[in-house]
Amino acid sequence: MNKKNRSTLVITVLGLALFSMTPQIVLAQAKTTTAKQPAWITKAPTVKNTYVGIASVPKRSMNPDGETSENVPTLQTSSIIVSQLFFNDRYKESGKKEALKKILGSLRLSVDANSLLGQLILKGEYNTSFDDVFIDRVLNTPALKMQGEWENDDEYWCYYTITEKDYQDRITTFEDSICRQAQTIWELGISYQEEGLLYTAAKAYTDALNMVHPFIYSQHPVKHEFETVDLFTSIYDSYIHVYDDLKLTSSIDVIPAVAGEGVPATFTIKLDQRGVPVKKAGLQVKYDGTIDGSLITDDNGIVSFQVAKTTDEPIQYISFTLDKDGLFDLPETYVFKQLTEKAETFGSAEVGVKLFDPTNYIYIEVNPSDSATDKAVREIIASRRDLSIVTDKSKADLIMSTKLSTRMDQESVSAEKWPISKYSSSLEITVKPTSTDEELFRYTIDGFQYLVPATRNKDQVLHSSAKEMSRQVTREFADKFKPFSYDKRGIVWSKLK
Repeated sequence: MNKKNRSTLVITVLGLALFSMTPQIVLAQAKTTTAKQPAWITKAPTVKNTYVGIASVPKRSMNPDGETSENVPTLQTSSIIVSQLFFNDRYKESGKKEALKKILGSLRLSVDANSLLGQLILKGEYNTSFDDVFIDRVLNTPALKMQGEWENDDEYWCYYTITEKDYQDRITTFEDSICRQAQTIWELGISYQEEGLLYTAAKAYTDALNMVHPFIYSQHPVKHEFETVDLFTSIYDSYIHVYDDLKLTSSIDVIPAVAGEGVPATFTIKLDQRGVPVKKAGLQVKYDGTIDGSLITDDNGIVSFQVAKTTDEPIQYISFTLDKDGLFDLPETYVFKQLTEKAETFGSAEVGVKLFDPTNYIYIEVNPSDSATDKAVREIIASRRDLSIVTDKSKADLIMSTKLSTRMDQESVSAEKWPISKYSSSLEITVKPTSTDEELFRYTIDGFQYLVPATRNKDQVLHSSAKEMSRQVTREFADKFKPFSYDKRGIVWSKLK
């Protein structure tokens, strides 16, 4: 027999089994209908020093979740059978809950206006059924006794009791036990927060807050740091303020960068709470370029990052914010909304990215001014693709300085009719960045011998010798200057270290 046929057979057998059960189910219903109705249904008994809860729930409109519905559509026979088979006890659970509500009403619990529950109700910030919480956590105890149950085709009745002594023992023992545990967890959360482990602290506060939920209608004084405080309100305050006063701080305001390139430096974002570094917190980054680095704060509350690639936008910003989803990935509480509303106050850190032109702009100056020398130098520099000559010194990255000098070594070296003087001249070319006084390149011509008529003055001699030296510059300076290279990125980025 193949798999498909086996499946069909199983379904068929199950269907036959269900339909074969119909007479027994109908018989059971007929039996409950004819059973004598207990007296406690028509008149609730009065039991000394005992709380009594008697309740009834309809059966016909009960859906598979154990709840009633006014407009449940008529079920097919098979659906009714399946419902009876698998959800037969749901109405009993519902009946028990209603009976416990009757007992709760007999307890006449009063809400202290100064209690946590009282404050939340007055502020309109409590949207949970406290009855259900108290019933599930306190009244639903082995001390609760079922005294009877009865049902017919339409209704289910149940009768529960708990003695005043059993209830008082239960509430006293349970509250003391819960509050001791909750105080320990709450104080542990405080220690976590003092260490900067805010998420761990928030989880502790969450556990403590949910633990004491059945008792927040009253106050529970405890000693904490030499003061008497209400445990429930204190846990609540720690919980909703756990993420207050978070501050993100960047190690730099503006990062210099080149379009499409990375920046060879590491920057940091620090997260703290009132001066205490926040550990193991996640950050989120928004940037059109590429960022490298872990976005989880370390033990010093720091996230380190690098700019791996910038965009070509003239104005760029890197925005860092807290990972709210991570911070609020906590179990639900009855005041979870008040906690998450704090997310609107979380700050951010923004870092600007300022692009600069990587082209090396060079300014040429000759002192004293000499057109021949200036021309020779400019022609060589203009042939370089990595350098661009500017006429505005304030816009230059590099300064090329050419200094000329001459001195008379011997006057009238000849006794003839036209006496000749002997001069020694020199030329010095240096290159320095505008940002520092560091000398990046030097070229010199020293001891250049030059003979001129004695009638020439020093300025004339300097001009003539400079013209001759410029020819030497033209011949050899290009080869001497060829190894020179400069990348102003390094100068700019060295300021980041």
